[in-house]
Amino acid sequence: MSVAALLLAWLPLAQQPAAATPSKPSPALARVVVVGASLSTGFGLEHTLADVLAASLAQPHGPLASEGDLLMFTRPLRSGGEQLERALDAEPTLVVALDFLFWLGYGTIGADGPMTSEAERLALLERGLALFAELECPLVLADFPDMSGAVGKIITKEQLPEKATLVRLSARVKSFAASRPKTLVLPFSELVRTLRAEQDVHIGRHTYPRGSRLLQPDELHPTLEGLVAVGQLVLDELVKAVLVRADEVLFERERVLARVREARPPR
Repeated sequence: MSVAALLLAWLPLAQQPAAATPSKPSPALARVVVVGASLSTGFGLEHTLADVLAASLAQPHGPLASEGDLLMFTRPLRSGGEQLERALDAEPTLVVALDFLFWLGYGTIGADGPMTSEAERLALLERGLALFAELECPLVLADFPDMSGAVGKIITKEQLPEKATLVRLSARVKSFAASRPKTLVLPFSELVRTLRAEQDVHIGRHTYPRGSRLLQPDELHPTLEGLVAVGQLVLDELVKAVLVRADEVLFERERVLARVREARPPR
């Protein structure tokens, strides 16, 4: 074969793009642990927040554990401590604790018995925040939404903090996050206000039209679509914080819903 023929045979091969090599997962995705209460454990659903997060990741990643406690409201401080002990044992690289603090502000159970004042709610929150002292990895929290729509359906009036207390609880969570590296606070209070206003809701990269069923009839817990919306918001905020790359996340909610159902079909 002549030199010219060899060159012509080699040229098409040289022009072909090299096969893409998968990027290494972001360090935050090496060992993810979800802690919290009924939102995290998927109350009323067949799927957990950990299931949704796993289905929303587009590339191979490390283990994603669910350590939440459905009955956290019955013993919030003790349950929180136990959950974080298990999380620390896993040497997490990211902890997602969206509703971990909820029953440290809501509820009627204080640190040492029945809660009798609004000041006790703030004191209990301080003790809950102190549980994160040994945690060194990135942390995702949420502020305190006004869930008064759930009163009489699944929570009692006595479990609901006063509006001024809710503002103070949320402010404290934000100040805690500001003092701690790589700590994000999701604006649940704003999301719930928008849902109640019966208007389009923007959550992460998606817009949900007015009337979308993101909450169950109890007005407290998300539907599966709502849980996916929350999971997408978590990952979008992690991308914005440069803790996760955008190419590692599947931001197509219908595909994520399908993947959740395929991974763990309803019983």
